[in-house]
Amino acid sequence: MKFIYKSAEEVDKMEGVEFSTYQTEMKAHEQELQKAAIELALEPLVKSLKDSQETIKQLQEKASEIKLTPFENLSKELKDNKDALVKIGKGGQGSVELKALSNRASIDPNLNYLALNEITQLGVKKRSLYDVLPKVQVGIGNHNGVIKYRDWDEATTVRAAASVAEGAAFPESTAKYKDYTATLQKIGDTLPVTEEFFEDEVQAAGELRLFLETNVNTVIDNQLINGPGTGVTLLGLVATVPAFVPAASGIPGANIYDLVKKVRTAIVFNRGSKYSPDMVLMNANTLDRLQLDKDLNNNYTFKDVENVGALVIIEDNNMPDNVLIVGDRRYARIYEMGGVTISEGMTGNQFVEDEMTLKARKRMLLLVKNGDRSGFLKVTNITTALATLAT
Repeated sequence: MKFIYKSAEEVDKMEGVEFSTYQTEMKAHEQELQKAAIELALEPLVKSLKDSQETIKQLQEKASEIKLTPFENLSKELKDNKDALVKIGKGGQGSVELKALSNRASIDPNLNYLALNEITQLGVKKRSLYDVLPKVQVGIGNHNGVIKYRDWDEATTVRAAASVAEGAAFPESTAKYKDYTATLQKIGDTLPVTEEFFEDEVQAAGELRLFLETNVNTVIDNQLINGPGTGVTLLGLVATVPAFVPAASGIPGANIYDLVKKVRTAIVFNRGSKYSPDMVLMNANTLDRLQLDKDLNNNYTFKDVENVGALVIIEDNNMPDNVLIVGDRRYARIYEMGGVTISEGMTGNQFVEDEMTLKARKRMLLLVKNGDRSGFLKVTNITTALATLAT
């Protein structure tokens, strides 16, 4: 029966059972309306759920046709043998055969990995001599890249002072100077790279700059010691300082420690007012000969020696074998224009080929003034020098 709403006046006239019946019917009618509204709103969702159930049913049918993976096989077999496994776990007897083994190879492809956020640098010889020598910074200016200085001309300088008798003429000394020059030399390296490399491999690009800087410093470290000073090479310490001339000294079982002390003596004996040698420069092989020296009972002569008297041992593996240098570091100076400069540029067809070139460069020189070279002595053949000292 269709419900009909009454007017307010008609409802006011209702009494007792008639009013109660009207209220009950009206409430029931309104509940029917709410139910219909809800069903209408949910109709699209219900249809979607029915479609999803059909899709799930189809996927389940397909899955039943797919071969189980080793891991799924293992799970199934464990489930099938649950009772036997429980029995064994409680101390009973029984056996279970698992037909499939799950291992890392069963995950194919396996895309998991632990990424280390670093790039290992290549090893080079340790920087030593450069770090212990004093440095003088050369700025940009009108100096032509040349260091010029005036020094004594020792070959023609004569000290003639002597005791003078009454009425006698005083002796006459000779003091002459000479001008010297040294030129800053350039050491550099380049490396071509693509634009994409800088865009896509930022970390590796940063390592390339360090790679180039290390390359330049490695050449510098070698030339500071071994540079011949010809052409555009540095004049290194070995080619600069005079050689020690060993003399027969009657030192029994002469060793490198003895030799270093004798070289020091040769420097300060006549020039101790100026020089105070503070280093002995050698490579690791020569240092081993010193530190591994033993007495007749096979006891180490020098235990963990790092100094020879007041001289600090500087280990630099750019030094040649069987050679050492003793000297006063204050008088070997590095003149340099800042550090290693890294720049970027393009050459040839690099612009159209989307490439660029990284360049590392440094200008510098090692200077031991002519008048200061007597503050250093080199032993060019340690073995021969030791034999001489022992005689």
